[in-house]
Parts: sequence; C-alpha cells; structure tokens
Amino acid sequence: MKRRVGGLRNKQPIAPREPKFTYQIYFAEPDYLNSDGDIYSKGALVLHSLRYLIGDEAFFRALHRMAYPTKQLEAYTDGRQNRLVTTDDFKQIAEEESKMDLDWFFEVYLRQPVLPELEYEQVEGTGGMSVNFKWVTPNNLPFPMPIEVKIGEETKRVKVTGNFGWSPIQKGQELSVDPDGWILKSR
Repeated sequence: MKRRVGGLRNKQPIAPREPKFTYQIYFAEPDYLNSDGDIYSKGALVLHSLRYLIGDEAFFRALHRMAYPTKQLEAYTDGRQNRLVTTDDFKQIAEEESKMDLDWFFEVYLRQPVLPELEYEQVEGTGGMSVNFKWVTPNNLPFPMPIEVKIGEETKRVKVTGNFGWSPIQKGQELSVDPDGWILKSR
C-alpha cells in the first residue's frame, strides 16, 4: 500500500458532509487542473483498511448487502438491483455486519482530507522495553485503529485506546509496523 499512498494528494475529503456537485468532488478549488483525483484510489485504500479492521467475513457480507439489499434482488444480475446509496448507508451496513462502532473510522478517512499519521518509538522503562504508538489525526480526532506489528518472528495486533497503544519488545528484536500494508496512513 505504501507505493499507492504516495500518489494521494488529500486536498479535500472524499465524502464531505455537505452536498456537492459532482465536479466539486472530482476537482478541488481553486485550481481545478491541479486537483487531487483521490476519490477512486483513496476510496479503494479506505476499503482495504476497513477489511483489515472488521475482518473478511463482515467486510464481504457488507459488500454483498450493498449490492443486493434484499434476498429477492440476489436473483438479478442485470443491474435492476442497483440503487443510489450514501456513505452513511454503507457505514450503517458495515456497523451492523461487524457489530462495531465505525464513526471514528469514517470521520477520519472520509470526512477529513488528511490521512492519519502513525508515530512510534521504542522506549526503555522500569518494566523493560516497549514500543509506544500514537495516531496523529486532524483536530486530535479519536482513531483507535489497531496496529499489526511483527516483533521478532511474532505477528500480533496491538490494541489502541484513544489514539495510543503499546507492546512489549525485547532489546535487539526486529520491529516491523503494519508489515502487510493493511492500514492507510501518511507514514
């Protein structure tokens, strides 16, 4: 994901709360020719991160419900099942399928132009070594996105409370943060 994130310009939210015309979503004012064009690539990367967060089963059930909102419409593949939906419609379905509150996820990724930034450092304390994580978001918005880390040969998810998380680490152990590139972040 790192290579793809470099192309995002993040000049405007891709799902703003206020109504906009189509051209306003695709082209950022005042320089329409130097626009960000993030709506497709950032949208796909956000879905990738959502899949990581809620898991394959809930993610694919949510997508299925978006495409086929009722059992009767599952029989149609000619376009009759299509309908217009909003970001909030999809958020509600994803929350129902995952049984998670996803307000923070959609607020940071879709309602803000800037990507969250992950800061981390290894520190030595009285109880030994640890690696501390901090999510930096616009206006310090909450962002409890768990972080996958590989410490030595072990891969695990670090729970984040508020915007902070930590994991013990042994001196000299190799650390890899988000080794599989699941999380959309600025760094």
